Amino acid sequence: MTFSYSAAEIKAKQVLDDCGLTEPNELTIPNIILGRKAFYEELPLEGKEGEIVSVDDRSIITVNSNIQYEPKKRFAAAHELGHYELHRSLKPIFSDTDESLMNWYKTGSHETEANEFAAEFLMPSELFYKECKGKKFEPKVIDHLASRFEVSKTAAILKFVKRGNHPVFVVYCKNNKMKWYKRSHDFYYQPLFQYNVNPPSGSVAYEIASGKKAYFGDEARQEIWKSDWFVMRDDDEADTKFYEYCMHSPTYGYTLSVVWER
Repeated sequence: MTFSYSAAEIKAKQVLDDCGLTEPNELTIPNIILGRKAFYEELPLEGKEGEIVSVDDRSIITVNSNIQYEPKKRFAAAHELGHYELHRSLKPIFSDTDESLMNWYKTGSHETEANEFAAEFLMPSELFYKECKGKKFEPKVIDHLASRFEVSKTAAILKFVKRGNHPVFVVYCKNNKMKWYKRSHDFYYQPLFQYNVNPPSGSVAYEIASGKKAYFGDEARQEIWKSDWFVMRDDDEADTKFYEYCMHSPTYGYTLSVVWER
């Protein structure tokens, strides 16, 4: 499989090569950061998940020690490393909230570039696609990818949109309002998306955010209709079955739905 890479992804690949790493988890992120001549620390941060401060030729990367979920801490550290490698000469301070780490929609922004760097650094595309190849898409594939690369399921889902082996549509909702969506290059259906509007009432995202029910384990994959999420061609088009897998974070008030054709 041949991929095209953004500038941020190319930089991530270069850093991995410079470190002599064929597997992204051969060294801890703090050790890699120190090897790149930046200082790493973990301290309690109020309202922030990570921060980088650069003065002259010195940079300090700080990750919130209150983060209990180790994969999230790894992604926050890799995100700040991305700022260090890409942006330290442009701006002296980057402070990143949970919302910053979910910023995958403003193409070309510094936060998007740092996320692209982190995703490629932690989940190199060639290795990621190899882990997907030959597998029929379902929630267990995301479980496998998250475990394999020591990342959150959210990070694995967002990487799958770009480097997976099955067409998918992903939509992010915050406080039951649609904020952004992404789809695989080979997913062709037009979504019923309106910024800052509730997700469609037939969707699993709407059901979960409305407090009706959350789905786990064997129930994580829910059957829905095409018309629940997508524009129908015309009145004569027969509705068809799709699946929706919806991740929910009550702490941060967001859902992330993966939708694919049955």
